[in-house]
Amino acid sequence: MIAITNMLDQAFAAVLLPVWASIAHDATLLGLLLSVFAAASIAGSAIATFAAERLPRLVVYTIAFLVCGAPRYAVFAIDAQLPAIFMVLATAGFAAGFLNPIISAVMFERIPPALIGRVSSLSGALTWVLIPFGGLLGGALIAAFGLPAAFTICGIVYFGATILPLALP
Repeated sequence: MIAITNMLDQAFAAVLLPVWASIAHDATLLGLLLSVFAAASIAGSAIATFAAERLPRLVVYTIAFLVCGAPRYAVFAIDAQLPAIFMVLATAGFAAGFLNPIISAVMFERIPPALIGRVSSLSGALTWVLIPFGGLLGGALIAAFGLPAAFTICGIVYFGATILPLALP
């Protein structure tokens, strides 16, 4: 699940969003959008670090993935106004900040201490394995279907991947 969402995140940040910005806007707006997402993510991560142990993890994890994923693609697919785009990216970034603290906490709780290094390394490698293909996927989708459809397709796949924990908790 995380490997797929990481690949789609890479398609978004490396290809889809820059192409969108180059068509109707400029590099300054691109940088501002990515900065808003990143700053909100840092804020979410800081809050999650302190609050995560008191929250129901599967629920927070699933909601955070649902909020940080598909809406980012949808807002561009429907060609929303800039204030809405900024609001969605800030909300998505904030939600994304909850993900890694929850994943790390669960890993440290469930993995025997003698295996932490090996299991976390393998887990990290597996979650990053598809990232190099994100740019290729984004470019191929734009070439084949156009930019709005590429956002839509990525959003649908992201949504499908994010509801997977509900089917297989």
